[in-house]
Amino acid sequence: MKWSNSAHQAMRRCQRYFAIAHIMASATARDPDRREAYILKQLQPLANWQGSLVHQVLASRFFADNILAGRPVDAAALTAAAQDLAHRQFAFSAARRYREPGMTKAAAGDEYCALLEHDRGREISPEQLAVVHAKLGLCFQNLASQHQLLGMIQAGSDHRAEFSITFRFGDRRLPAATATLDLAFLRADGQPTVVDWKAGEGRTSDYSRQLLVYGLAIARSGLWPGLVPEAIQLYEFNLLTNRIRQHRMTAERLDEAEDFVYRSLVEMDALVGGRAYEDLDLSEFEVADKPTTCQFCNEGPLCVRLLEEAGRPAEAIAIQGRLW
Repeated sequence: MKWSNSAHQAMRRCQRYFAIAHIMASATARDPDRREAYILKQLQPLANWQGSLVHQVLASRFFADNILAGRPVDAAALTAAAQDLAHRQFAFSAARRYREPGMTKAAAGDEYCALLEHDRGREISPEQLAVVHAKLGLCFQNLASQHQLLGMIQAGSDHRAEFSITFRFGDRRLPAATATLDLAFLRADGQPTVVDWKAGEGRTSDYSRQLLVYGLAIARSGLWPGLVPEAIQLYEFNLLTNRIRQHRMTAERLDEAEDFVYRSLVEMDALVGGRAYEDLDLSEFEVADKPTTCQFCNEGPLCVRLLEEAGRPAEAIAIQGRLW
C-alpha cells in the first residue's frame, strides 16, 4: 500500500478503520466482506457531498477550457454544470446503484455517488437538496470574484488538475508516499504553485500540514531540478467562505513536512509491515479509544460483525453502543 494524508489520518483515528478501509476494501475482490468494506468507504454524508461536486466540476474540462482559454469564469454555467451533476448523482445514490454487483467508480463514471443517508434509509428532503444547490452557486460566485487568483492561474502554464505525485524516502523498505493536488501549475516566472479547493463551513480548520505535504511532494517530484522551497507557492481556497490562505514554504517547513511523513511511514510500516490483506490478522489492530470515532465511522457495522465472528463480543457490544 501507499502512504497518503488520508491513510495517515485513518491510522491515527483507529487502527481497525485503517485496516478495513485502506487495506481490506476492494472494489473488485470476490470476497463479499472486502466488497462491503469498499462500499462503506465510499459513503459520504450530504454535508460533504457539495465539496465533492465542486471538486469534480473544477477538475473537469469544462473548467479548464474556460480558465486556460483566458475567458472569464461564468459562475452561472459552472453552477448549472454542478447542479446537473448533483441531479444525476442523487438519482444514482437514491437507487442504491453503488450496491449493484460489480459496480465501481470507473464503471459508473461521474454519476457515481453513495450518500450515507440513502444507505442508512434516512430521508433527504427537497429543502435539504435546495440548500446543497444554493451552496454550489455560492461557491462558484465566490470563485468568479477572485480576479487576482484567477489571473495568476490564467497567466500560468502546464496546468494539471487532480495531479497525483508518488515519492519515496531513502529507506526503500518503507511504503511509497502519494499526494493528489487539486490544481498545480507553473506561474509566469516558471515556478510551481498549488491551489487546494475547500468547500466546508468550518472557519477554524487547519490544513497547513496538508498543504505543506503537497509542497514536499512538489519538491521531491524531480520535475523541477534545483527548485528552492521558497519558490513553491501553496494556496488554500475555501470557496464557500470565500477565504484564501497562503501557506509559506521554507526550508525549515519543508524539513518539518518531511519529518512528519517519514515518521508516519515508519508507524505504518510497523503496523502493516508490507503485508497484503491476505496475510493480515484483523485481531492485531486495536479498536478506537474515543466513542465519537466509532459513532461517525462508515465501517462501523462491518467492524462489529467481524469482531463478533472473531469471538470478541465484548468489544463488538462496546462499539454498537457507540454507534447507536
